Amino acid sequence: MEKINLTYKSLFLFLFFTSCVKDQNIPYVAELIETIVTESQSPADGGTPSIEDLSNAGVQNLEDSQEKYEIAIANANPIPTTLTELQEIINDVNGDSAYLGNTDLVWFDEFDTEGSPMSSKWTYDIGTGDNGWGNQESQYYTSRSDNVIVEDGFLKIKAKKETYEGADYTSARLKSQGKYSFTYGKVEIRAKLPSAAGTWPALWMLGSNISTVGWPKCGEIDIMEQKGWDKTKISAALHNQSSSGNTINVKLIDAPTSTTDFHIYSVNWSPDEIVFSIDGNEYYTYSPENKTEDNWPYDKPQFIILNVAMGGNTGGQIPEDFNESSMEIDYVRVYR
Repeated sequence: MEKINLTYKSLFLFLFFTSCVKDQNIPYVAELIETIVTESQSPADGGTPSIEDLSNAGVQNLEDSQEKYEIAIANANPIPTTLTELQEIINDVNGDSAYLGNTDLVWFDEFDTEGSPMSSKWTYDIGTGDNGWGNQESQYYTSRSDNVIVEDGFLKIKAKKETYEGADYTSARLKSQGKYSFTYGKVEIRAKLPSAAGTWPALWMLGSNISTVGWPKCGEIDIMEQKGWDKTKISAALHNQSSSGNTINVKLIDAPTSTTDFHIYSVNWSPDEIVFSIDGNEYYTYSPENKTEDNWPYDKPQFIILNVAMGGNTGGQIPEDFNESSMEIDYVRVYR
């Protein structure tokens, strides 16, 4: 009888201690997953989390690259909090089913609230900048309703001829800097461009680290630009340390109805390539075979900019009879 009691006691103690160990491991795994998510969103040089970190958290089938896992975890929506959710992300990457589709709408402005643009999403560049914003531009940027307003379901950026703060023209330049930035994703902007010669509309992005590393080291992605003297074409371009200013990384295409009709200007940005399109038709892909710090600063967050410049390097000569011209934007959407 004593032997039986000892056996039951031993079994009870074994189950008790096993349960305790298991319970201790649950918060441990949760902490590992939280660390993995944090490191994915702000990876250290060389890449974090490592394959070993993922394995230590209990993730299985780690068949693909550390970089792909890092990006997929950072872009996950909702953020994974359990091992099951983390494993699903890994499985998706392994099967390429959700790696870089950029199909989840994560940030947007539909411009459906009349008045000033939403201050929670947009801020402004003000003034004439240094040497006309580095491009010999002629306008003074303001945040006045005369130059930027949401009405009838559209954001309207108005370039105007007027004497203001020593300049002969005014306009507006909106940016999501300090409000929203992201690394990798798809941007779609539905817009109708200004028709007047001398206007230089642009939908573009800059690296959020511009204040610390400067331009062009921060990297620039021009989703759409249009020259002031040819309103039948648009272009996409990239500026970085390998080529900037009059960059070689540019593609010009026909867009004969750009000033009369709305079109969707888009960029799909991944760790491997940056693809530009209009109305869903891809026309330019930037993908250096050997990516370096000089030609690929595009592994860090960028913010969105919307503006209409006057004159300068790309706006060209402004006609004497210019009075006012507007760019209208229906929406800005970011998918990841």
